Amino acid sequence: MEGLIFNPNSLPYFQDKSSGGGNSPSSEGSSRSTAEEERKRRRMISNRESARRSRMRKRRHMDELWSTLMELVNENKCLMEEMNRIMESYERVVEENAKLREETSMSMKMIGDIQLDGFFVDGDDIWTI
Repeated sequence: MEGLIFNPNSLPYFQDKSSGGGNSPSSEGSSRSTAEEERKRRRMISNRESARRSRMRKRRHMDELWSTLMELVNENKCLMEEMNRIMESYERVVEENAKLREETSMSMKMIGDIQLDGFFVDGDDIWTI
């Protein structure tokens, strides 16, 4: 076994296709070779067209994503502006509420003082005691 050398061309899976495998006449091998070259050429053209379509799909998808991003950025800007307006309005209401509470507290104190001075307040009527 020492003198044996492995030759992949002796197996059908490894035979050189362009030579026709060594079993066919040269005219059949050249027509087979031409047919294979034509198939390879058509396949190469098909692959290029497929790649071009794939790039176009990717570009359209990226354009759609960019458009969606711009719409969302604009929507976010509008929502932030609206939120700021609402927060300012809320702060004004909180300030007004604090003032009204203070006024109510002062009014209640005045009513208490009036009652201590001999007057009794019943709704809109004031009575002396």
